[in-house]
Amino acid sequence: VDYLKIGFDVMKNEAVGFLRIDLAAAEVQARLGDPADKSPIRIWGADGLEHQTWRYPAKGIELDMVNRDGAFRVNRISIASPCDYKTKQGIGIGSSAKEVQAAYTNKLNPEVNGTNLVVGTVYGGIIFGMDGGVVSSLFIGAAAE
Repeated sequence: VDYLKIGFDVMKNEAVGFLRIDLAAAEVQARLGDPADKSPIRIWGADGLEHQTWRYPAKGIELDMVNRDGAFRVNRISIASPCDYKTKQGIGIGSSAKEVQAAYTNKLNPEVNGTNLVVGTVYGGIIFGMDGGVVSSLFIGAAAE
């Protein structure tokens, strides 16, 4: 099974609520308002692009925004409580490990050790942070370069 391909396909096609990779900053602001906090803009050595973190702590949302062709777009998505957004497969904060396994059959990477469940790989996909057998955080994007 090519988990790297699965991960990149998931990053291209999956969403959590309305949030998806490559969503324009203007749409994020239209739906969520201005972030409570924005990090300074930094150029990442891994990709040479400008990145900025947008935080919505009251909503349980953190977004890595990247400047592509002069416009910021969503590059990575992190959600935690109290965010009630769900993936297209119906998985969100509070979903059980069994629900994740049923929703992402044949896409969960058995090679990833630890308590998290990973669809694809850490180089691209979804990481479900698990606590006590339930999803406590959800991350879509590349966690490693």
